[in-house]
Amino acid sequence: MSAWKRVKIAIVRRKLLSNKIPEDSENPLEEWMALKAKETLKKSPELQKAIGRKKLDTVGPEEFREYQLFRVREQMRYVQENSIFYKDRFREAGVSPDDIRSYEDLVRIPMTTPDEMAVEPNHFLCVSMTKTERAFTTTGTSGVRKRVFYTREDLLAKIDIISSALMNVGMKKGDVLHIMFPTVGAWDPSLMLAGACMVAGYGSSNSASVDISEQMQTITENNSTYIIGLPSFIYRVTVLAGERVDLKSLGIKKGICAAEPLSEAMRGILEEAWGCPVLDVWGMTEFGLACAIECDERDGLHTDEANMLFEVIDPETGEHVPDGEKGELVVTSLNAEATPLIRYRTRDISFLYPPECDCGTRFNRRIGKPGGRLDLMTKIGLGQKVYPLLFDEALLQFPEVVSYQLTIDREGYKDVLTFCVETERPDEDLRQRLVDALTSIAEIEQGIDEELLEPPRIEFRDAGTKDYASKAKVIVDRRKHYD
Repeated sequence: MSAWKRVKIAIVRRKLLSNKIPEDSENPLEEWMALKAKETLKKSPELQKAIGRKKLDTVGPEEFREYQLFRVREQMRYVQENSIFYKDRFREAGVSPDDIRSYEDLVRIPMTTPDEMAVEPNHFLCVSMTKTERAFTTTGTSGVRKRVFYTREDLLAKIDIISSALMNVGMKKGDVLHIMFPTVGAWDPSLMLAGACMVAGYGSSNSASVDISEQMQTITENNSTYIIGLPSFIYRVTVLAGERVDLKSLGIKKGICAAEPLSEAMRGILEEAWGCPVLDVWGMTEFGLACAIECDERDGLHTDEANMLFEVIDPETGEHVPDGEKGELVVTSLNAEATPLIRYRTRDISFLYPPECDCGTRFNRRIGKPGGRLDLMTKIGLGQKVYPLLFDEALLQFPEVVSYQLTIDREGYKDVLTFCVETERPDEDLRQRLVDALTSIAEIEQGIDEELLEPPRIEFRDAGTKDYASKAKVIVDRRKHYD
């Protein structure tokens, strides 16, 4: 490493709050958020007045909520001045930053949808193009094309939160994170993760190859101790390499799955094969990586509440739902510079936990593991709602299954579900086990009983005959009309 690069890394390290977290911290992620709130309090008379103090020794739920509401007001003032979209939106809604004094007041702010963002992404941009460091274009899993911009400060903020999240999952000096995100073009998580490892003093290895042998070689050559990647790809590597390599012998301490839903069936197979815990991460390109991550308790995902405020609403009425009740996840950025988003509808179905967790956190809210997306939902039979994660749980409990795709057709008045299953060991026994697992799903069982759904059909495809694709469309609905 050159002397100049070492100097730049040293400068960045001094700027990041994650490097101020004590090594013996029991909850590095919450500690990082407390530091963020304290730093903001020092500079803001308005926040000092709201909290009633100029200095905080400890941060609790009430103080942190005041910090968040203050940041919502500040972000609103910022976009009102710099964003064409929000300047018009707030004026039309007759809402101002000073109106937001409580969590309940947030419903006065109009929500932002992915479709609105896709129409004219530059209208959300709050800085000149010369100040943007990166721009990412994504359709995610919804097919809606969006463009998100990041300044240097935005990128450093992401590196900061990722560093604290890696500390939170147990990484220490000497650990090496293997990064495996193949064919991810819109947002390259490898750059952010490698940067976070560098400033935190961890090692990193990276392979974007879909070749299983190359992934295994990179892990062993770098003595990687943690892995992170797309769950569908880690699962594919596990199934295809598991019979040739003793994955437990690699010494991986923990696996982290990000950017796609992780089913419990898939988690179970991964943990058994690698001999280590596997944690889930939730995030969106619109807000960057490490938006929420599980702790070792695996009871909900701890959120980055220093940079985002989370709400759960009834998607029909737009009203808040009580803690523990499922609804649509809505997120507001609190410190974004280039593309701030206010009350952004994620389309993810989730719920909010109370702040306390058995891991010891005091104020950091958790979200329930998203169980489906409104824009990926489809209906079968008499209107039963189904999501890809529902079929993941049924099919990916079988180690023989590498991947699958569902095609929905209609024959007469009945829906026909055909599952094309990729496997190295196709036989009638596996076919029957898959059919039994699928027909045990309540939504399918009910459709069959009502004679509006044919029994599931299974087609096999040899493993490796189709190239791996990240975020591939799992459900293909070929019916011309459903309702």
